[in-house]
Amino acid sequence: MLKLLPTTALALLTVTALSAYQQHDSPTQADGVSTQTFHAADYPLSMTYDAELTRVDGEASSYFDNGGWQLEDDAPGDRLILLKLPQSDEITTALWRLGASDDASAVDHCLTVPANAQAMSSKTTIGGKAFSGFTLGDAGMSHFQNAEGYRAMIDGRCYAIDLIVQGTNGEVYDPPRKAPFSVDDAMSRLRSINEGISFDRE
Repeated sequence: MLKLLPTTALALLTVTALSAYQQHDSPTQADGVSTQTFHAADYPLSMTYDAELTRVDGEASSYFDNGGWQLEDDAPGDRLILLKLPQSDEITTALWRLGASDDASAVDHCLTVPANAQAMSSKTTIGGKAFSGFTLGDAGMSHFQNAEGYRAMIDGRCYAIDLIVQGTNGEVYDPPRKAPFSVDDAMSRLRSINEGISFDRE
């Protein structure tokens, strides 16, 4: 005979399962802007971001990217959070991704610039930590991708932040279609998300 758990027990199990992965706080209001706070349960970091950004869960692969924890993720890691500009569509999508890995190979090659990428001349401070950066552009079969990547070793762990603007050439459609935003505008908005990260959570 099937026995049902009490409602309180089911609620406790659900909360425990969610907390083991990650936790979202309720949206808050600051200076007239609604924000969302994200905590990574297994990593000492948190971030606050504009609540208008769209949180992407599940699969997020594309023509150039497999939706993993970082660009060219040939080593195991965790995709902690993936955000998308709300105006994104099938013509152009803008993504902001934070990933991390303790894998030995990922740690060894954390600061290695991907093939065909251009290293930034100076480090970028994000959440009080120094990140090495690179830019990357690719195109093929009417598809394109522009990316900025930031990498840092913090307490023996590799952290990866990727800013990605990708999509298709609207001119191949009949009639031609216009992108919802320019690459430069999207990148500027994605960079502002970096300002909400903190690596000092206890």
